Parts: sequence; structure tokens; C-alpha cells
Amino acid sequence: MTLMELLTIRIAEDLALAEIEAEAYREAKWHEFVKQTEPIEDKFKPKLRTAFTKQEKSVLAKLRSTSIPTLPEKRFWSMTKAGSEEAEAASEAYVDAVFTASEWQTVFEAAALPFVTEAYKKAGQAAFTEIGFQAAFNVTNPAARKYLQDKVFKFSEDVNEVTREKIRKALVKGLDAGDDIRKISKRIADVFEINRGSRTDTIARTEIVGASNNGTHQGYIDSEIVKTEIWVDSRDDKVRTDPHNHALDGEEVALGKRFSNGLLHPHDPGGAAGNVINCRCRTVAGELKEAA
Repeated sequence: MTLMELLTIRIAEDLALAEIEAEAYREAKWHEFVKQTEPIEDKFKPKLRTAFTKQEKSVLAKLRSTSIPTLPEKRFWSMTKAGSEEAEAASEAYVDAVFTASEWQTVFEAAALPFVTEAYKKAGQAAFTEIGFQAAFNVTNPAARKYLQDKVFKFSEDVNEVTREKIRKALVKGLDAGDDIRKISKRIADVFEINRGSRTDTIARTEIVGASNNGTHQGYIDSEIVKTEIWVDSRDDKVRTDPHNHALDGEEVALGKRFSNGLLHPHDPGGAAGNVINCRCRTVAGELKEAA
């Protein structure tokens, strides 16, 4: 074997070892991230369930005092799907009589704000610690305040619009089936049972992991010493199936530049819902600027 061949083998071995070490580092940092976010998720969930329970009581009370609409056509749901303007208008009026999303905007904002703020602040401070930057992460500066305000507003708006659509579908199916008020109420109760269960889990995970990722990214920016950022995929089976994001694991880009999936970081506010909901990815700092 020639010297060149030996050198080539040695270089390949060194590169393989470096990748193993990098993978172990990413895995350790992801587990740190989970230990940081999951306790906040668990504190957020009861507040969400309480808000959904208040909504359910309000909707059921209004439902009992609202007359069930009728149409000349026999199949209400079928008419709606077929584009009957009369049926659609009647169904929308019925939903609006029992539930208005905007009425619940401040309720859900208030439920989320303390936990979103905590997640954002802890992640920003953890980012400083990760890179050895000695400072307190500031959540009162204009950028942080704007992010938190926009975050909880959009969270509440989205949650309540989805709830409204679920209520609409339940009401219209009940009308189509000729249900009485008791059976329609059961359909509504089923909607909120899911809201307090799996939907609460998904919402809490998405919002807290999202705030944490944005806090991490802002921490890197505020430090002014991070040059590159590295994508870290989830390391357990709670991650949603997304081959594209999984393929990003270990991808490194200049801070402020987009990864190959088009995001600046996991839970980029500009990302599509498919890249955000239930995502448990994170980033770690890559190359740092040399001290002056």
C-alpha cells in the first residue's frame, strides 16, 4: 500500500470519526432541548383545557337557546356541499349564533402568553450559555416584544378559527341527520373532547417548541458572535413523518440564511403549517466569530 493510499484511508477515518462526534453532539443537544420544552408544555396544557371547557359550556348554552334552522330541501348537508346559497347562509348563521371566534381571542392569548414567554426566554438564555456568551437574554426589547405579541395573537386566531370550523361541521352533520338538540349537543361535546385531548397535546407542543426555536435563533443573533447554524432533527418517535426535514439533520448554513427546506430555522414564523405543526427539530450554533 502506498503512502498516498494510507493517507487517504487515514483522512476517511478522521472524517468518519468527526461525523460520529458531531452526531453525538447533536443528539445530546436535542435531548437538552426536550428537557427544556416538555415541562413548559405540561404546564400549558391544563390552561388550554380550561379554555376549551369554557368554550364548550358557552357553545352548549347558546345552542339550547337558539332555534334549529330549517330548509325546504331535505338534505341540509348535501345542499351545502352542492353549493346551495340558502343552505350555506343558514349554516353560517347557525354557527355564528353559538360561536364567534373573535370573542375568544383574548382568552386564548392570555392562556398562552406566560408559557410562550417562558419558552422563548429560556431558549434565548440557553443559546447564550451554549456559545459561552455572558449576558442576560432580553425579552423586553422591541424585537422580542413584537415576536411574542404576534405569536400569541396568531396562535389564538388560528386555534379559534379551527374550532369554529369543527363546530360548523358538527352542526351541519347534525342538521343533515335530522338530529334534535340533544344529539347536536353530543356532537359538539365530542368536538371539545378531542380539543381537550389530542388537539391540546399538539397545540402545546407546537407553540412551545416554536417559541423555543425562535428564542434560540434570536439568542444567536443577539450574541453577534454566531456565524453558522446547524439543523438538528428530532431523536424520537414523537416527530411527525417528514423525510425532507429529517434529511436536513446536520445541514449548516450562515446565520440568517435559509436551510434547503426554505426555513430560517425550525418553526420559522414564515413557514407553512406543514413545516411547523408537531415539528420538534431545533438548531445548534456552528461556527463562531473569533474574538477580536
